[in-house]
Amino acid sequence: MTGTPPVPAALPQPLLEAVHALPLPEHRRVALAAAPDAHLLLDAALDLGDTDPDGARALLDALRSHAPQEAHRQYATHALAVLLRRQGDADTADRLIAGLLDSGRLDRVLALLLAEEFAADGALERALNCYNIACRSILTGPAETVADLNRIGLMPLLGRAAVRERLGLTPDGHDLAAREADRHLPDAAAELRRMAGDTTAPDLPLPEAFSGSFPQDTADPRPIPETVRENHAFFPHPALGEARERGLLPADPGSGSGDPAAHHHAVELTLRAQARGFPDVRLGTIPVTPAEIADFAAEHGLDPADPGTLRAWVSAVPAPDSPNVAPWPPERNHPCWCGSGRKYKKCCGSASLR
Repeated sequence: MTGTPPVPAALPQPLLEAVHALPLPEHRRVALAAAPDAHLLLDAALDLGDTDPDGARALLDALRSHAPQEAHRQYATHALAVLLRRQGDADTADRLIAGLLDSGRLDRVLALLLAEEFAADGALERALNCYNIACRSILTGPAETVADLNRIGLMPLLGRAAVRERLGLTPDGHDLAAREADRHLPDAAAELRRMAGDTTAPDLPLPEAFSGSFPQDTADPRPIPETVRENHAFFPHPALGEARERGLLPADPGSGSGDPAAHHHAVELTLRAQARGFPDVRLGTIPVTPAEIADFAAEHGLDPADPGTLRAWVSAVPAPDSPNVAPWPPERNHPCWCGSGRKYKKCCGSASLR
């Protein structure tokens, strides 16, 4: 490589210097040039963790000191602690996590992640503290509001109740409300089976996201409501270049089209928003080639670059139960739906994607 694309000065200078000093993959440099964003730097640090731990640590240190948003600085601190623990420096990792807990400003999503880690390690008091932070906005209201939550919203309360139970604490109003709400929501394993179109297969293992749920009473199975499936089309990674050449993705560098992940991140954020607003709708993803979209647009007189054309294609062409449809979201340790080859939790499922 003879040169590197400049990173705009939207990021602080110390971060720019850290980026230029590291052997980042070309696609990361191109992405940062087009859409400088701290979460892209977090992804880059994760990429470097296995191949260049020193480089990853340098980038994470720069993010901890200079990332524009507090949440990004906290995620960088957590990622650094994970890296150090993997390298055998548990004492420094513990000090970093203790600093996060003592800050009084712990991000709610990161608090939930830490709570699950502490609970898995048996550090129940710390887990409860983090669950209380993750549930703060719910705990300040009446327990009756718990009944309005979907399963994703209920997850931190169920984890909190499970930890309180392990600590021998008397259930409080929110614990009882969470248990009751959990009884009437679709079972997570059954929901995953239904999303996959199979209601007869044996129970699937629960994804990590539901690890706080209470054991189910098999003698009293939960009703599974009638739902609909809505699939979202996307261009797979190998087709992104062709999609841009055909004008199916924005051509303006300032729009973020130079970021190979921008298209998939936009789809992911749409899926997350839909899951929050319509929790009973089964969601899926399906790949489409640029040629298919161009032909479909020409046949129906549509603009192939209009995002609505993707939605029209997925509604009109593939069968809802097409074998190419993958239920969303994948389990955290399973491959990401976008086809990057990375685990979902380190790709489109990253908590740093906002």
